[in-house]
Amino acid sequence: MGQQCCQTCNKATDEEKREILVPDQIIAQTVSIYNENSSSEFKQSIILLSKDEQYEEQPENAFPIESIKIPKQIEEYLSTLPEFNYQMNIRGQYLGAFLLKDNSQYDGEWHKSMRHGKGRCVFPNLVYYEGSWKEDKIDGYGRLIHPEHEYYEGQFTNGLKNGKGRVTQNNGAYFEGEFVYDKKHGYGNEVWPDGQQYEGQYFNGSKEGRGIFTWANGDTYEGEFKDNKMEGIGIFKWKDKEYEGEWKDSKMNGQGEFRWNDGRKYIGSYKNDKKDGYGEFYWPDGKYYKGQWKDGKQHGIALYKGKDMPNERQCYFEEGKRTKWIE
Repeated sequence: MGQQCCQTCNKATDEEKREILVPDQIIAQTVSIYNENSSSEFKQSIILLSKDEQYEEQPENAFPIESIKIPKQIEEYLSTLPEFNYQMNIRGQYLGAFLLKDNSQYDGEWHKSMRHGKGRCVFPNLVYYEGSWKEDKIDGYGRLIHPEHEYYEGQFTNGLKNGKGRVTQNNGAYFEGEFVYDKKHGYGNEVWPDGQQYEGQYFNGSKEGRGIFTWANGDTYEGEFKDNKMEGIGIFKWKDKEYEGEWKDSKMNGQGEFRWNDGRKYIGSYKNDKKDGYGEFYWPDGKYYKGQWKDGKQHGIALYKGKDMPNERQCYFEEGKRTKWIE
């Protein structure tokens, strides 16, 4: 019996030695199996896990360092932000902090000598990133901070902003919405420090499609945009008036209707923000002008009816003044 006990002790010692050679992560995984299964099954599980788990060696062209050095201005900015919430679908193996050949500092997970999984990096231009990596490129969810420029948190693909995210400028302006390969594209909301705001469609980095722009004084435009300008059909509202119609290059161009709160109304053609071509102007007291306009003024043949006139009469205007009646 004593000999048998001795053999059992020797056997346990051999297994302990074998466990020492197995990396900690595998030991953590196999202990739970040992508690549930027999000794023979435990031996087999160690062999299988050892084959399946590939443990990284030191990455090529990288030198171990104690920790990465985050620039002071980045640290100060990070202190104002909530702790980053890693949303990880990609996992690698954590190996510590390294100085890379391009002078970047990286602290995080690796796979096949590539940054892969969760990690933080300070680039040579002092830009800081923390989040997901895939095959040595920023990919997945993360946040990127420029020391004196902007802060972005959201989705990345192949190192570029791609998907939903938010960019915040140092002056407080921000954009929150959709990106396609580093450009605003899709639906977004942009806000400036003075209170101006745009909410609507973007295309290839520019406001394009339908949207609403609100100025700091309360004026609004709702309608179509192209290349960051009001273009197409839209309605612009001031405090005491509004215009609804065609726009080009952020100016009233084409057919439209201008209405004032006091009852005045113009329906007709515009060119470069001015009445030009045929148009009809109505006053609340019953007076009206139906005829030609040039450079914002009545100019040409028209039908005119004054406040106290029983019927309209044909007349001629020149630069906003009636010059003669036409019988």
